[in-house]
Amino acid sequence: MSPSQQSILVSAARRGRQLVKTAVNERAGRLLQREARWLRELESVAELEGQVPRVLDEGTDADGRRYLVMSAVPAAGRSPQKAAFTPAHARFLASLGKARFRATDFEVSACCQWLQRGLQRLESGATPKARAMLEQAYHDCETALLYWTGPYVLSQGDFAPWNIRDLGSQLFVCEWGNARTEASPLDDVLHYLMVQQALSSRAVSAAALQAAMRRAGAFALEAYPEWSWRPQVIGALTLVYLLGVVLGRSLAAGRLDRDDPVTGSYWKLVEKRSAWMPA
Repeated sequence: MSPSQQSILVSAARRGRQLVKTAVNERAGRLLQREARWLRELESVAELEGQVPRVLDEGTDADGRRYLVMSAVPAAGRSPQKAAFTPAHARFLASLGKARFRATDFEVSACCQWLQRGLQRLESGATPKARAMLEQAYHDCETALLYWTGPYVLSQGDFAPWNIRDLGSQLFVCEWGNARTEASPLDDVLHYLMVQQALSSRAVSAAALQAAMRRAGAFALEAYPEWSWRPQVIGALTLVYLLGVVLGRSLAAGRLDRDDPVTGSYWKLVEKRSAWMPA
């Protein structure tokens, strides 16, 4: 979720060392509930201490709006000025992934089941031709991952520079309303490397995507060395990420909106997947 989307959903005010977020609609209320639940769970992950906000209070105000009070971003935190994926990012995601971890086959993972449900829910929001293309892309994921067992992990859901502060030796990561379990371990890395370019309304080239895939593959090999990360697996999980973002943004909008810069850019990559997916 981009900063502009966040402002539509919640109003936020900093009060000293506290950040108060108030939902402006029902969807925002659900996001705040999810954020509070995940932040409370992450309090028990020692490796992430000091790197995520702490929940201080939550409830419903006099106007019936849900609110969440949490610790604010440390004053020393700096927003990164470029999208470099550093060792600090890799360490954070490796620790996060181990907080909720499941090794399984793709077809029984929550990741696969979410894609299936998303395709079903999009029926009225896309043309038959568009749905057929997405379903074929999903089938390609399923086929490529048929004999692969691997890790599915906790994902932050919007691991992007505007939600991250650099504290020097570690990161501070905000906005947990879109966190989810049993995600591909490549999702957060690919999102960090690609979403800025897509939001700038620049098409993400096949070469740029392949560079992001190599970095995501290197992360996976370092963080989860027990599993096979052959190029076909990296390619299939990259397609899983692209499909997930297209479906997620389309369902939130109520339709497949190819004028949306991220949806449009990722749609083209899914459509032209033969140009970048390993054979």
